[in-house]
Amino acid sequence: MRPVRVMHFRREVPTGGGPESLIVDIARHIDRRRFDMSVTMFGPASSSPPAATPLLQALATTGTPTHVLPARHRFDLRPAGELARLLEDERIDILHSHDHRSNLIAYLAGRRRPTIQVATLHQPMRRYWWLWHWEALDEWVWPHFDRALPVAEAIRDEVVRLHPRLHDRVVAITNGVDLDRFRPGGRREDIRAGFKIPCDAILCVTIGRFLPDKGLSYLLEAARRVLDTRKDVYWLLAGRGPLESELRAMAGRLGLNERVIFAGFRTDVPDLLAAADLVVVSSTCEGCSVAILEGMACGRAVVATRVGGTPEIIEDGRTGLIVEPRRPDQLAAAVMQLADDADRRDEMGRRGMDVVRDRFSIQRMVGRYEQVYEQLMAGR
Repeated sequence: MRPVRVMHFRREVPTGGGPESLIVDIARHIDRRRFDMSVTMFGPASSSPPAATPLLQALATTGTPTHVLPARHRFDLRPAGELARLLEDERIDILHSHDHRSNLIAYLAGRRRPTIQVATLHQPMRRYWWLWHWEALDEWVWPHFDRALPVAEAIRDEVVRLHPRLHDRVVAITNGVDLDRFRPGGRREDIRAGFKIPCDAILCVTIGRFLPDKGLSYLLEAARRVLDTRKDVYWLLAGRGPLESELRAMAGRLGLNERVIFAGFRTDVPDLLAAADLVVVSSTCEGCSVAILEGMACGRAVVATRVGGTPEIIEDGRTGLIVEPRRPDQLAAAVMQLADDADRRDEMGRRGMDVVRDRFSIQRMVGRYEQVYEQLMAGR
C-alpha cells in the first residue's frame, strides 16, 4: 500500500509564525514510510522570491516537496483552480490548511473531489472587529471539513460552544517542541556579548511576530516601569512584522533604547533562549504559544498573559507567572519578582522542562496528527 499523501496549505507570511513552525516540525518528524507529505503556499505574485520565505527555506532542509501559487491580492481566488489541479495531479489524500484564507481556497479547490480536508485552528475565534469578514467566512467554511484541529482545549471548548453539532469533528492537538533543538546550555556568553548585554544583567527574551495580538506595546510600557526601579534588566525582542517601526519609535519615546534590543528575524532561537533569564510573552490573544514551550524546554521561567491555551501550559507559580493581558503594571511586577529571585527562576525552569518533556514533545504532537490522518483514511 502506498503512503498517505498529505498536503499542507498555507498563505505566504514573510515574517513566519506559529503555523510555519508547526508545518516544519511535522515535516521533520512525520513517518515518511506511512505519509508522503508536501507543502503548498500562495501569496502575492510580486512578492520576494519564494526561496526567501522562512517556511520554504526551512522545508528545503527536510526534503519536503513544495509548490508556490501566485495571488494578485488578498481576495484573489485564482489559486483555488491551481490548487485543484495540484490535488488531482499529485493524487492528494488529505489537504491540511492553516488560516482563514487558505481554508477558503482549500474548500473551493476540494469540494468536488474525494480529498479529505482538515484545518488547524491556531487562534481563538472572533478575535478582532477588523477580521470579522474573514472570521465569519471561515466559520462557514471549516465546518464543511472532515476535522477541525484547534491547538488548545480552550479553543476547542469555544468551537463546540458555538457549533455543538461539530462536537465529534473537533479534536484539540496542542503544539509541541523539539527537545533535541531546545535544551539548556548553549552560547549564553557569546550571544550576550554580541548584543553588548552584561553577563550579570537580567535578560528578558520575547520571540514572535510584531503584530497587534502580541501586545508588545504593553511589554514596552512594562519595561519602562522596570527600568524606573532596576537598571540591570534588558529586553531582547526577536522577530519582524508590520508594527516594528512603531514599536521602535515607542521604545525611543520611553527612553528604552539602551535597554530594549530589536534583534530582527532570527534562526538561532535556541541560543537566544539559552542567553535569557526570563521568557516574557505579552499577548492579548494566543492559541498555544510555541515561544512559551520553547522557553520552558530551555529551562527558562516564563512570564505570560492569561489568554487562550496559556493556562494549559503554565502552572501559575510553579513553572512561571501568569498575569492579565493589557496590564503592563502586572507584567512589570511579575518580571521584578523573578528578577529578584534566581533560585525561584531556576526551580521554575526545571519544572517547566519536565512539563514539556511529559506533555508537549514534538513526537507526541506529530503522533496525534498521524493518528487523525489514519482515522480519516480508515473512515473513507
